[in-house]
Amino acid sequence: MSERMMRRDFLKAASAAMVFGAFSSSFNAQTKELNCAFIGVGGRGTDLLRETLRLPNIRVVAICDINAQNRERAVAIVQEAQKHRPEALGDKGVFHYRELLARKDIDCLVISTPCNWHATMYIDAMNANKHFYGEKPIAITMNEIRAILEARKKNPKVVVQIGFQWGAHRGRADVVKRVHEGEIGELLEGRFYRYNNWVSLGRWFNKRELSGDWMLEQAVHEFNLIWWVTKTNPIAVYAVGRRNVIEPQNPERNVTDYYTAVIEYPNGLIVHYSHGWISPQGFTGIATHFIGTKGAVDILGAYIVLRDKGERIYGQGQPGDTFEHLQNFFEAVRAGDPKAVYCGVENGVAASYVGLLIRLSIDKGRRVTFEDLMQLDDGWSPLVPTY
Repeated sequence: MSERMMRRDFLKAASAAMVFGAFSSSFNAQTKELNCAFIGVGGRGTDLLRETLRLPNIRVVAICDINAQNRERAVAIVQEAQKHRPEALGDKGVFHYRELLARKDIDCLVISTPCNWHATMYIDAMNANKHFYGEKPIAITMNEIRAILEARKKNPKVVVQIGFQWGAHRGRADVVKRVHEGEIGELLEGRFYRYNNWVSLGRWFNKRELSGDWMLEQAVHEFNLIWWVTKTNPIAVYAVGRRNVIEPQNPERNVTDYYTAVIEYPNGLIVHYSHGWISPQGFTGIATHFIGTKGAVDILGAYIVLRDKGERIYGQGQPGDTFEHLQNFFEAVRAGDPKAVYCGVENGVAASYVGLLIRLSIDKGRRVTFEDLMQLDDGWSPLVPTY
């Protein structure tokens, strides 16, 4: 064999080895096993746990919940699914979760606790350089938002996914992209509502100081969709609402049973939003529509209708919800890329801004501006440890 042929064969082999090595490294990065801990495993937290256990290469190594029944139920679920018993924490009190933040063997967290704990835990996680999937809302006060933004500024490399699972639907992402590209023309009006049946969920849901009230605990899902489309904050809000319709004799229940808001955006866009828990059977439902000069879009339905055509044009892409949202988070953790998540800190903050504006308007009994909100000092300060 000639020296030239030997050299050519060597280069081919070397090239193949390089390609295989690159592929192998990429494959290993995508399939690397992650150690994950769960903080809060009540109803929603247990749902997130079950969905996570469906994903490959995620090892649940710890469960933290101050409720012993919740904690042991979650431990049993993990033990059955993964054939090992995760560590159980929470018996030492509400701050027991902080032991997880210092552990080097934990790659990431899934946090699903009552809303009043979100900001403290999320700030703690960012300051501890721990990636986390955190349930919405990201915050229920303006001072919480300020503290979260400060923590984010100091820790930009932490991967954060906020639990707006509607953002995982790729067909929905496609129609939003089409709106951004001008397919339905200039946005004129948003028509949004969520009408729940007549019910009181009880527990911390009934207390504004724990839930933030319904415009933060629940409606931020819709507000995230509005942000997704507009990519801008409102300039003003006028809202009215009523309390004490459901369980009027319960002095501990101080959340808003029904409210409606007019949300003003730059360039003349007006979004109408109504939300309540007063509807009988047949009168419940949800709408997430924008009307433009050339057509309209149903965000949740993931379709566009143009004026000159009339038929529905559906977004292209795989559907997605909680499972895909969690999957996206773990992929972003493996990639070490905070920008790879579907709904990050920016989404969480923008959605909470709208909820806080609505709540402020109801409390003040007048139209409030975004500048009014920026000046609001609501007296909250996070309990942030030093690392």
